[in-house]
Formats: sequence, C-alpha cells, structure tokens
Amino acid sequence: MYRPRRFPVGPRFEGGTIPVVPAPRPWPGGRPVVALVLVVAAMLAGCGVKHPPLPPVVRIADPTRDLAVFQEGSDAVLSWSYPASTTAGEPLPDLEAVEVWRLTMRHDEAPPPAQTPRDRNLNRQLILAGGERLVVLDETGLDTATRGSQLVWRDDLEAWHRDHPDEEPQMLWYAVRSVCCRGRESELSNIVRLVPEPPPPPPTGLELVPEAAGIRLTWVPHEDLPVVVERSSNGADWQEVGDHEQDSGGWLDPGASQGARWHYRLRSVSHSEGGVKVVGEPGPESEVDHPDVYPPLPPADLVCLPEGDRVRLRWQSVTEASTYRVARATDGGTPSVLADELASTQFDDEAPPGGNLTYEVTAADATGNRSQAAVCSAARGAAP
Repeated sequence: MYRPRRFPVGPRFEGGTIPVVPAPRPWPGGRPVVALVLVVAAMLAGCGVKHPPLPPVVRIADPTRDLAVFQEGSDAVLSWSYPASTTAGEPLPDLEAVEVWRLTMRHDEAPPPAQTPRDRNLNRQLILAGGERLVVLDETGLDTATRGSQLVWRDDLEAWHRDHPDEEPQMLWYAVRSVCCRGRESELSNIVRLVPEPPPPPPTGLELVPEAAGIRLTWVPHEDLPVVVERSSNGADWQEVGDHEQDSGGWLDPGASQGARWHYRLRSVSHSEGGVKVVGEPGPESEVDHPDVYPPLPPADLVCLPEGDRVRLRWQSVTEASTYRVARATDGGTPSVLADELASTQFDDEAPPGGNLTYEVTAADATGNRSQAAVCSAARGAAP
C-alpha cells in the first residue's frame, strides 16, 4: 500500500508550518556533488574553443657561407658547397637553381671588406642593385658544375675585359644565392673579391726522370714563384697532383705508377692584392715512360729454425712481392732451388742433409723483377 512521504514539521508561522527539506548527502571525502558538477561544466565550456592558427612554415635555402674565388689563366674560378639545408636546418631535397651574381666597380671606389652585419647587408644590396646575374644554374647546369660535394663555375675574364675596357684597375665582387621551394630565393652568400691580373708566365726547363719511388720533376721557376703540377695519363685529362703548391725547383711524384706513360705540365702561381691566388697558363707538356724494372726489397727478418728432422724458414712479407723463391746450399756449394712461386712467408725443409746449410730467399713482383737474396744458416750433423 503506497504511503506518501511525510516531511518533518518545522517551526510554525502564521498561516501554517514550514516543511523541513533534507540536506543533500555529502560526496565521499567531503566534497559535495555540486562541486563536481561545476568542474564538469567548466571542462565542457572549454571544449571547442578555437585558438589563433599557427603561421605556415616557409622553407628557404640556407645561404651559402663558403664561396671562394681564384684566378686561373683568363678565368675566375668560383667554388662553394652544394646547398643541402634550409634556414631551419632541415634537409633541402628540392633545390631548383643557383644564381651567380657579379658586380664591377673601380678599385679605388670599392668599400672595404664588411666587418659588421650592417655592412654585409649593405654590400649585398649593392650587388643586387648595381650588379648583374651572370647565370642561373638549373638542373642541367647544377649537374655540370658539381664536383663531389662542391659546385664549381668559371667566369670568362677575357669576355669581361671586352665589356669593361676601363683603364683604371677594376674589382669584381661575386656572390651566389639558391632558389628552392617553388621559387623562393635565399639571401646572397658571402661576397668574394677579385682584382683581375695578368697571369704569371710558366716555369721553364721541365725534366722528368723515372725512379723506383715515382717520377722526379725538375724545372726553372719564373721569378722564384711556386708552381702547380698537373699530370695526365693520356695528355688530355689533366689533374693537379701534390698536396700543395711546390715552392722549389724539384719534386718527386709518388703517385705515378710503374708500367705506364705519364704527361706533365706546370703552372706558376702568384697572389693578387688581397691574397687571391692567380694561377698562370700551363707551360709546355713533357712525357716520360715509367717501366716496371725495379725489383722489390729482399725479405726481412729471415730465420732458419732446426726442428727435429726438418728446418723451418720464416720471413717478413714484402709489400711489392707476389711470390718467393727458396734455395739451399750445403757446405758452401752451389744453391739449388727447393721451392718457387711461394705465396706464403714460411717454408719447411722436410729432408735437409747434414752439414752446414745456407738458405736463400728472394722476392719477385708481378712482372718478374726479383730482389736480392736474404740469407740464413743452419748446422746439422751427419745425414740420417
């Protein structure tokens, strides 16, 4: 049977009594339910709030900082690292082109090299405002200019002289900038300076003498200038050799292998104002045969070790050798060959005769040149 709930009767007042309503039960731990409701409401109120959008990331190639220049004959030779990163330090897989810029000014009017960021920015503005964009190296041009991790490009100074016949000394400023990411241009690179000069004449009297360790070059330098040595195996494809410029009248080229014909030519090197290297035109070409007629060194540390009924021979390997020969003589007689074309550096004489034994070991290279003999001795009793 349903019975309506009865509320306690409160204090009387005129016209009746006030019913007493029970207080809400507390949340475990003492926090009322109302507090939880307020927290949830605050969380829901925060959902869906839109914040200002982040700006898009703009990818730009990091500017070149290692542009260098020197003069070789009638060319200005520029070199710099292949652009490989963005200004944010990320990889740059989408390089589109590299621009080469040049500015010509009278030497006495050129401002000094920049020392502050402000001066560097002003010089870059000078190139962009008064210079000329010489070339845009696109995909094909980049492939042609790539030398390992470097880009190399040449500016024809003879053509520049025809366009700038001023008798006053003139200075050239060069800079490069990269283009990537749908046509975005980087800042200009560091600026390099060149005052073109007549290249120095080549040295004279080049002579070549083959030796076991390489080709010996001698020459007469022009005004004691150092030289650059260039070598070719066919007289067409030239390569600079040596770790640095040679500042004397002779040099041994250890990289010229035997069994080949080698071509050489020399260039004198001077330095213009500002320390820029100026490499002259090559002198007359000379060539020489370098036949492989030099025997290897004899084996080192040869020992003869009697071990029971045998004698064991051991020696150190020889760098140029491909095989070894072992011979034996008894009591000062004529040596007889025990083994030939050995690849090993040891040999066991399994049945040696009695008496005073002398062993000889020689080394031979791939072309048959044989070294002098290394010698060791062993004494044995009567033959068994």
